[in-house]
Amino acid sequence: LAPYTPSECCFSYVKSLLQLVNLKSFYTTPNKCFSPEIFLVISPLLFETRNGTKVCANPEITWVEKAVEMLQKKKGLHA
Repeated sequence: LAPYTPSECCFSYVKSLLQLVNLKSFYTTPNKCFSPEIFLVISPLLFETRNGTKVCANPEITWVEKAVEMLQKKKGLHA
């Protein structure tokens, strides 16, 4: 297997709230990603913005949960 690249793994979280309108999609980081600073039972989320930027976010933060719900509704998916 090829090693995971930084674009697929989170090494820190975004510190500010992202504008929900700018978010295009999200996915969880691969299980093989590891960073001692953000060791969690729940995998970090990677948001992709409309301009293609990938941003790591803590899935336990309220605005992140709301963003996931909004994107799932937009795509017609259910949690």
